[in-house]
Amino acid sequence: MSGTVAAVRRRHNPFAGAGRIAAHRIGNFLAFLLALGLIWQLLVTVFAIPRYLLPPPPAVLAAFGGHGGAILQAAGFTVLCTSIGMVISVVIAITLAIAFIASDRLSRALMPLIILIRTVPMIAVAPLIILIFGRGPANSIGMVALLTFFQIMLAAKRGFLSPSPNAMEMMHTYGASFWQIQLKVRVPFAIPYIFTGLRIASGSAILCAMFAEWLSGAPGLGMLILESYSVQDFPLMWAAVLTSTTAAYLFFTLTLAMERLVLDWSR
Repeated sequence: MSGTVAAVRRRHNPFAGAGRIAAHRIGNFLAFLLALGLIWQLLVTVFAIPRYLLPPPPAVLAAFGGHGGAILQAAGFTVLCTSIGMVISVVIAITLAIAFIASDRLSRALMPLIILIRTVPMIAVAPLIILIFGRGPANSIGMVALLTFFQIMLAAKRGFLSPSPNAMEMMHTYGASFWQIQLKVRVPFAIPYIFTGLRIASGSAILCAMFAEWLSGAPGLGMLILESYSVQDFPLMWAAVLTSTTAAYLFFTLTLAMERLVLDWSR
């Protein structure tokens, strides 16, 4: 009975579960930041750590206050490029997964090339991406899409292959078309797998965008960290580092909340 009531509540308010996940994780992160600040201040005080190695938390907070506009602008650029890159990555990954399900020959032909591209170190791929996309936002977007689609594609392919033979046989018996099978059988089975791949990829997406900014000079958090280090503004550098860490955590939290929302909505 309680399970039925919970299902009815989710159906009436599918955002409730996603909101609880987001609120819980954000609360935990704020508590972590508070504990980190206390430990940080204790270490700086007890061991007399020089400011150029680890500035005290009040200096970092002052950097947030004095350079809040620059930090917010850089964070917005990095998050926007990461978000667009992830959307492109998901589209490419799901398209390739469906194509590989439809044609084993295509899978055998392209999979070695995809694995080769994915295993090449980022430092080797980055100059080529800069030549193709230039030094603007497209460079960061391309880097994120290139380095995150592989995990999502593998997870999506596994999800599309997860329906039982009985379910597939029943669809063939009723004369379902290829796309009907994808939409009514494979996609519902694949959704949890796709979100698993998305969670894995989202953990490194912000880092990929920042790496592209370091190499191309795009005005994001990566470039802000590099510039503040070059002028020895270490409080600003650590403020940018904390901002990038927060952005990565919130990005991962967003994928968890989206997964819960989609699953609750589909029930």
